[in-house]
Amino acid sequence: MKIAARELNLLAATLAVVALALTYLALEPKFQEWAEFTERREDLTARRATAQQLLDSRESVESRLAEFRGTLPVFPAGKQAEAELLLTLEKSLHGLILTRSEAEAEREADDLFETGLTCYWEGDLPSLVNFLFAQQAQGAVSDVRQLSIQPASGRNEPPGRLRGTFTIDYAYRREVEPASSSPEPSTAPPLAADEQP
Repeated sequence: MKIAARELNLLAATLAVVALALTYLALEPKFQEWAEFTERREDLTARRATAQQLLDSRESVESRLAEFRGTLPVFPAGKQAEAELLLTLEKSLHGLILTRSEAEAEREADDLFETGLTCYWEGDLPSLVNFLFAQQAQGAVSDVRQLSIQPASGRNEPPGRLRGTFTIDYAYRREVEPASSSPEPSTAPPLAADEQP
């Protein structure tokens, strides 16, 4: 049996295609692994660059944090701050009427503290806008986290009357309690009854 050159070329091409297909099937998981590795390497490189930027800007961030801490109100340690914060809030209502308020638990982060006040209010739109502007002007001391508004319903309600709730977070510091000055125990041995001076 004699094989022609043309048939030999077709047989070689078929074997090459089968070998390439088997090679691809065998190496496909490695290709996916390599793509995942490349993606993970790019992600880690980006995270490293971000971490380096944070480290490089540490001094400016610390100075801004110190400046921010200086603007926060300071309350005595152990004293409830919610009443003082509510009085501060009532001074800046600009025509809004608080019908009820609830304080959330105090949250602590190092020497900074945060308390949320949920307040139910009534008023008109200009009063609400003035109140929100006053809160914005306080900077980072207060932050309106949630605000809901609805038209006031009822027969005796004037047109344009609104009511709703808002939750406002207040940031503040606590005074550091002085270390208790308890007398140190004596290290001398106790005197016997007959050795008293």
